[in-house]
Amino acid sequence: MLSKQSIRKEHIIYLNGKLLEKGEMIEISKEFTEQEEQRFRKILKQGGKITIQGNVYEIKKNDHKVRNSRGEYELPTKLKKPEDWE
Repeated sequence: MLSKQSIRKEHIIYLNGKLLEKGEMIEISKEFTEQEEQRFRKILKQGGKITIQGNVYEIKKNDHKVRNSRGEYELPTKLKKPEDWE
């Protein structure tokens, strides 16, 4: 069974095209086998579509910008100065 912590606010879950709430998804996950739950957790991490027990689940992740300890947005990589390219 999935826990409340496993479904984050960055996840948007659709069941057969219908938007699901977190509580609904937790109730549905009680019927998953261990293997189905593992596959669902993997898709939660990366996003995508999965079919479990004849139902199509589509998981979309809202990517958010990473903030540092000062609350500023960080770039994914440090940009080098053009003079350092040589």
